[in-house]
Amino acid sequence: MDQGTKSLLNVVLSVLAPVLVLDHCSTEGPGLLELGTTWAMVVALALPIGCGIWTFIDTRRVDPITLFGLLGTILTGVVTVYANTGDGGAIRPDTPWWYAAKEGLIPMLLCGAVLVTARRRDSMLRLFVYSDAIFDIPAIEKAVEEKSLQPAYAAVLWRASVMMALTLLASAAANFCLALHFLLPVLQEQPAKQALAYNYAVSSMTWWGYLVIGVPLLGTLVGVIRFLLGRLSKLTGLESVTNR
Repeated sequence: MDQGTKSLLNVVLSVLAPVLVLDHCSTEGPGLLELGTTWAMVVALALPIGCGIWTFIDTRRVDPITLFGLLGTILTGVVTVYANTGDGGAIRPDTPWWYAAKEGLIPMLLCGAVLVTARRRDSMLRLFVYSDAIFDIPAIEKAVEEKSLQPAYAAVLWRASVMMALTLLASAAANFCLALHFLLPVLQEQPAKQALAYNYAVSSMTWWGYLVIGVPLLGTLVGVIRFLLGRLSKLTGLESVTNR
């Protein structure tokens, strides 16, 4: 299986399939797909967890992004278990705030990881944007060494890391607000209907999160790449710093 097919399958199992399960299988009944709120959530969470385990078995390494994704999925399960211990079938009234905190935590952790690893060769910046797939890093570093531009080179990479960290910080705030937007109305439902409304809200957050947060985040990361292209080209004097 080629890398493109693997990436597509990863998106399907980690994003699209859980959304479809929560949207169409959360009602309880005799039908094969009428799983009920609990089992629908279990299946929806099992899909990305299974995908992460499969990726680890296939690549024999722990990818930081996959690791943070698994952490987010596990925390979703923990918050969901807590939410469903309310009285009379209702979710606990503080659930929206716990879920929002969980949604903001993962980008915050990524933000911290970007800054902590910024000056390392295996930095998060290299994982996200400054990679051999885009940049001709050996040629860039050869030019930097020949011209003794190491401090200026480090300064460019540090600034790019800060830009990416600020992007993730903004993503954390957006995730927090989006979670409250979808979950606070759940508390206004009748107690017996809140568990179902909770599943629908989680599904909506997953879908809208990629549109409202994911697309601007991707655009900002493209901006960081353009920043690196311009600054590194000017710094090294190379006609092209891309890996072409």
